[in-house]
Amino acid sequence: MSKINWAKVIPVSVFFFTLWLLQGALNTLWEAIPTGGGEYPSGNDIWNAYYLMSVSTLVSSWGVAWASYRFNTALYKPKE
Repeated sequence: MSKINWAKVIPVSVFFFTLWLLQGALNTLWEAIPTGGGEYPSGNDIWNAYYLMSVSTLVSSWGVAWASYRFNTALYKPKE
């Protein structure tokens, strides 16, 4: 049986966990947007902001996973 390389497993888990947390927060923000007219931005403006925030959650999750990978590879050095 081969040994599990935790330096690669942990960052993948961190990526999906942070993506899940950030998307949950983003959905909460989406539900809080008022649906009334008047001084509120148009639906197109809201959609563009939501799209950009979705992309930023993906990039943020990748950044956290990359930092986790760098940290874990420093900890789990292969034994020679």
